[in-house]
Order: sequence, then structure tokens, then C-alpha cells
Amino acid sequence: MALACIALIATPPATRAADISILGQWEIVEAAPAPWSPLKDRAALAAQGQRMLHIVVTFSPHAMDSKFKPFNCKRRVEYETNALAVDALFQGNLPEPNPTAAAAQLGFPKGDIPGVDVRCAKTMFTFHFRDPSTALINLDRVIYTLKRQ
Repeated sequence: MALACIALIATPPATRAADISILGQWEIVEAAPAPWSPLKDRAALAAQGQRMLHIVVTFSPHAMDSKFKPFNCKRRVEYETNALAVDALFQGNLPEPNPTAAAAQLGFPKGDIPGVDVRCAKTMFTFHFRDPSTALINLDRVIYTLKRQ
């Protein structure tokens, strides 16, 4: 019994969706072809991703601001937290037969993954959180990693 209590104390609690906030300034620090992208396309996708590095995105209560046009939304931004099973990450695109292994390779912890849906005018983005300061998003078969600044 005492060992079980010590294990619970020593194990950091999983990040819950309610603990996540995307508000603030984030920078794209990494880009890699999505694991489901065809091998023949990966070089072009990697080059596409490299062009996005160091772009900063600022999320405020009512706007999303960035030099990257799709992330530039000045009106009516809505945020909604969620928690998704691993097989639902990136619209369910993680490779079968083991999406859990693919999620682990991307650095996600076990269990449901907290996220934030960002709705802006005619589009919606889903950011999946590896931890409270690291979010991943799929855009055109490239996985971008954003770090809180």
C-alpha cells in the first residue's frame, strides 16, 4: 500500500484538457512530414515545413495573429478544449495497425491527448498538446511543433 502511494506521488499527473491554454505567443520550432505521408513526397514536405520554422503565432482571447496567413484571424476566434484518444489524433490519420506507437514517436504521452480547437471564420485548426508548452498540428501532411514563448 505504501509503495502504491509513493508511486502515485512520484508520477507526474497527466495533463488534462482543462489544464491547457493556447493563449499567448507560440513559435513553430520543428516541422516533419506526417507519418502517413507517402515516402515519395517526404522530401518536398520536409522542404515545405522548413519554410515555416520560426513563424510566431499569437493567440489572444478574440484573435489569432501571425505572418502565416491561415493563422491570421482578427475577428471572432473561438477556442474549445478537447481530449482525444490516440487513434483520433490528426483526424485519425496516424498509421495503422498501431497508432499508439506512432503517437509515442511524436512524443505524446499514453492516454487521451489534450487539445484545443481554434475556430476562425471559415476554418478550424486542432492543436494537440504533448505537454502544456508544446503543441502539434497537421497542415498539408506536415506536422508542425509549436513551443510556448
